[in-house]
Amino acid sequence: MIKIADSHNDFIIEITGRERDCYLFCCQNAGVEIISSAVFTTSRKLNINDIKKYADEIDLLNKKFNVRLLLSIEDLGFIQENELSDLIHLKPFSCTLTWNNKNKLAGGAKDNGGITAFGKKVINLLEENNIFVDTAHLNRQSFYEFAKMTNKPIFNSHSNIYKLRHHKRNLTDKQIELIVKSDGYLGLTIYDEFISKAKVVDEKTVALQFDYLIKKFGHRNFGLGTDFYGIDNTNLPKDIKGYDDISKISNELINLGYNSEIIECLIGKNFENFLKRNHILK
Repeated sequence: MIKIADSHNDFIIEITGRERDCYLFCCQNAGVEIISSAVFTTSRKLNINDIKKYADEIDLLNKKFNVRLLLSIEDLGFIQENELSDLIHLKPFSCTLTWNNKNKLAGGAKDNGGITAFGKKVINLLEENNIFVDTAHLNRQSFYEFAKMTNKPIFNSHSNIYKLRHHKRNLTDKQIELIVKSDGYLGLTIYDEFISKAKVVDEKTVALQFDYLIKKFGHRNFGLGTDFYGIDNTNLPKDIKGYDDISKISNELINLGYNSEIIECLIGKNFENFLKRNHILK
C-alpha cells in the first residue's frame, strides 16, 4: 500500500465527534500518514479563539490516531496586530494570507491588490518562527511580491496548472518554476473546476496533471493537496471520492510509464520530505 500525505484537507472544520473519528480510522486503513488540516476561517468568520480550539482538537486527535495532523490556517484576514503573539504560540504549520478576495494582508486570486505593509509584517513574523506562508489563493501580484520577499522554499498547498486549465486559482508555469527553484512544494487539488473544462474529469485527467509537471519540472516538488471537504462531492473527479480512491491515480501513472518510486513520491513521500527538510517533522 502506497503511503499518502496530503497538504490540504478541510475535514477538521466540516465533521465532528464520532464522524470525525470514523473518518480518521478510515484514513489510517487507506494508508494516510500525514494531513495538513485546514481551518478555513472566511465563511464561518472564525477568530483566534476558534483557532485555539481547533489546535487543541488536533493535539487530541494526534494522540488517538496514527495519522499525523498538522494545523494550517486558511485566510488570516481575521487577525489583529495584538493577536499575532497568540498566533505564533499556536505554531500552525502554514497560513494563507487570504482567500479569493483581497484583505488587509494581500490580494486574493479573484481580486486585485498586492501585499500590504501589515501583510509584510505578518509574513516576516511567520517566517521568523518557521511557519510557512501558503501561497494558495494569492493573486499573481501578491504571489510575485511574496516570492521576492522570501528566502524560504515557496509552499502552495492546493492549486493546479494554468497551462492546462485557465482559471484564476491556478498557477502559471513561471510561478511553478519559482516554487521548484526554491525547492518548495505544490499540492495538486482534485477539484474538477481547476483541472479541466471537460464534462467528465477522472483519475486519468488527474494523472495527466502530474505528467505535465514531471515532464517540465521533474517530480521532486509535487504531491497531493486534495482539498477534500473543501470541495462539494459534485466537483470531485469521477470515481475519486476519498483516500481509498487515490490508488486509481497511481494506476493511471503506471499506465503513463512512471515507476513505483516516482509514484510513491507524488502520493506521499514528497510532502513528507518537504516537511523533514524544513524541520516541521523529524
